Amino acid sequence: MIAAPKQIPVPTIKRLPVKDFSKGVVSAYDDGSTPVEGLKSAENVILVQDSKIRPRPSLIAYGPQPLGTVLGEIFPYKKVVGTTRENWLISMQNVASTTKVYIAKGEDTTWTVCNGKTYSNTARAHFLQVNNKVLVMNGSDNLSYLTISTGVITPYTVLTTPAVPTGIVSAGITGTTFNMYYSTTWNSTVGETDGSATLTKPVLKDRELWAAATDYVDVVRGAIPGGATSWNLYAGQGTDGSGQPQLYLIVSGIDIAVTTFRDDGTRPQQLNVPLPTYNSTAGPKSTRGEVINGRPWLTGDPDNPYYVWRGGDPGWELDFSPSNGGGYSIVGSGTENLPIKVKQFRDNKGTPTVTVLSQGLSGSGKRSLIVPQSITYGSQQFIVYQVTEDNGQEGTDSPDGVVVYKDSLLYPSREGFKTTGTKPQLQNLISTDKLTNTIQDAIQTLNVSAMDRCVGLVANGRAYWALPVGSTTNNQIWVLDMDRGGAWVKPWSIAADWMLLYTDNSGVTHHLVLSNNKLCELAYVALTTDNGVTFSTSVNSGQIKFSDDGMMWGRLIMVILTVYRPQGAIAVTVSGETKGSPLSQIGSENFVPTSSRAGWSEPGAGWSSLRGWSEIVAVPVSFNDATQYIKVKVNKDVRWWSYALSTVDPGVDYTLASVVGIYVDAGIQDIN
Repeated sequence: MIAAPKQIPVPTIKRLPVKDFSKGVVSAYDDGSTPVEGLKSAENVILVQDSKIRPRPSLIAYGPQPLGTVLGEIFPYKKVVGTTRENWLISMQNVASTTKVYIAKGEDTTWTVCNGKTYSNTARAHFLQVNNKVLVMNGSDNLSYLTISTGVITPYTVLTTPAVPTGIVSAGITGTTFNMYYSTTWNSTVGETDGSATLTKPVLKDRELWAAATDYVDVVRGAIPGGATSWNLYAGQGTDGSGQPQLYLIVSGIDIAVTTFRDDGTRPQQLNVPLPTYNSTAGPKSTRGEVINGRPWLTGDPDNPYYVWRGGDPGWELDFSPSNGGGYSIVGSGTENLPIKVKQFRDNKGTPTVTVLSQGLSGSGKRSLIVPQSITYGSQQFIVYQVTEDNGQEGTDSPDGVVVYKDSLLYPSREGFKTTGTKPQLQNLISTDKLTNTIQDAIQTLNVSAMDRCVGLVANGRAYWALPVGSTTNNQIWVLDMDRGGAWVKPWSIAADWMLLYTDNSGVTHHLVLSNNKLCELAYVALTTDNGVTFSTSVNSGQIKFSDDGMMWGRLIMVILTVYRPQGAIAVTVSGETKGSPLSQIGSENFVPTSSRAGWSEPGAGWSSLRGWSEIVAVPVSFNDATQYIKVKVNKDVRWWSYALSTVDPGVDYTLASVVGIYVDAGIQDIN
C-alpha cells in the first residue's frame, strides 16, 4: 500500500508596514540603523497630514517684482491712517548703480522709490517699524527712517560738537581747593552729540557740601546750532588714573531758550550716564535690530561693535541718547564675543527679558540679558540697564536665522542647530539642546563663512531656514517640522536670499521667498515647477529588516505604496540584499496614475481652491481617484529591503501615505 503524501503547510503571508514618515530625514545614521519611519534622504518634499509625504509647494511670482537688485531684507509693515489699515512692503534696491528705499503693497505691480537719501550699493539692509516710522539700517550708512504716512525718507542730521561753555563761580565757594569740571552736549530729535571741551572751575568746597542758596556755578552754553532741540549738562569733581576728568549727567533736556544753568549741587550725578564720546545725532550705523516693548534695540554698529543701542521712551523711540531714555549697553566689551542679535526672550524665572546673542570663536558664543533696574540716588530716581551673562555658552553666526517658537529660541550654531528653553523637570533653568542629531553629517556641508546670510522663519508649526550649503549664498531651504515631532525634511533646492510672511490686504498670509532676485510665493497653484523650471522630488528609505537583529530572511513578494490623489509619472525602485549581492535592485515600477473622474479638488471648481488664513497657499489640482496603489513585484529572498520614489516631470503631485512589504518568512540563511 502506498502511503499518502504529507501535506506541506502553506506559508503564512505577512505584512511589514511603514505607516508614516514621522522621523523625517535621518541622514546621520548608517543605512541599517535608519528607523523605518525615517528616510535616508529626501529632496523637495514636505510632511503633511499625519506625517505623510508630499512634494513641496512650487515658487510662483508674487506681487511687485524688483526694479533692481534687492539688498537684504524685504520687510512687511503696517500703515495706519485713522481707521484704515494697509499692509505694505519695504526693501532697499540697487537700480542702475543707485541704491534707495522702495515701497509697495504686496498686491501692487511695481515698487515706488522713496527719495531723501541714497545708500551703499553693496550693504544689506534691515528694517524696523516703530512710532509710525520704519527705521532703515545697513551697517554702513548712518540711520534714516521712512515716515509711513508720507513715504518720505529722512536721514539723521549730524549736529556739531558744542563749543566749550563758560562759567561764573559764586562768592560762597570761590577758591582753589577743588576743581569742578563741566561739559555740554546738544540733543536732536534722534540723538546726542559728543561732549564739548571741558570747562574747569576752581572752587573752595566739595560739591556735596555746597549750600544751595549761596554756593553755585552758573554754566553758560555756547551758541545752539540749527537742528538742536535741547541741551544737556555734565559735571564732575574727580579724575581717573590718568588725570582725565570724570563727568556724568546732572541735567538733560534743557530748553534751547535757556542759556545758563545754575549748578547748586542739589542735582546728583547720574553715574550710569557718563559724558558721551560719540556723536549719535547721525544715528548709529547699526546692522539689524528688534522692537521690544515699543523700544528699538540695535546691534552691528561697526564704529562701536560692542554697543547694543536702545531707543528712547515713548515718543522718543528714534532718539538713542540718554536725554530721552535712550543710550547703549556694552556687551562683552573687548572680548571675542560680539553682540549680533537681540531677541525678546525670558530669564530662568520666566520674566520677559531683552536677550542678546553673541558671535564667538569656533562656534561658541554667549547669551546676555539686559534688565532695567530702578535706582534711587538722593531724591532722584532713574533707570539703569544691567547686563548679565545667561547660563550656557551658546551663540550664533546667523543673526537672521534666530527664530522663536513656543517660548523657545531656535538658531543655527557652528555645532548644529540649537534650541534654548525651559525643560519641564528644570523649571528655573534655561537649557540648550541640539536639534540636528539626526542630520549632523549635513551640518558639515554648511559654509561657515557665509552663515551670516542664513535666514529663518516660522510658519504653520514649521521652522524654515535658507542656508548656504557648500555655497557663498543661500542655495537650499531646510525644514524642521515641529508640529510633527521635530522631523527634519531637507533639502529644498531653492535659492532664497530672504524669506518673509506677508498678509495681503484681503487677509491671506503668503510665505514669500526672494529667489534669484524674484519675489515668489510658495504655493500649490503650480506643481513641481519653480517659475516654470521643473524640480525633481525623491524619497529614499534605509534598510527595512524582517527581525530586530537583521538575521532573518524573507521571501519579499511585493512592495505596495499607497498614494493619495497622484498626478504625473512616479518611479519606484526596491533594493535589497540577496544571496548573490549585498545590494541590488530587485524590483521597479514606473507608475502613471489612472484618471477616472473629476473630484472636489478639480482646479478652479472645487472648494479646496480656497486659501487658508495663514497656510502656504494650497490649491490642489489633482482630480484622480483619492487612493491608488503602486505595486512593485519582487518575489526574491532578501535579508533586508529598501524603497525609493522619485519624480522628474512637471505637474507631479502625490501624497505618499504608506509603504507595505508583503513577504513570507525564509528563516536564517547562509549569508556568505
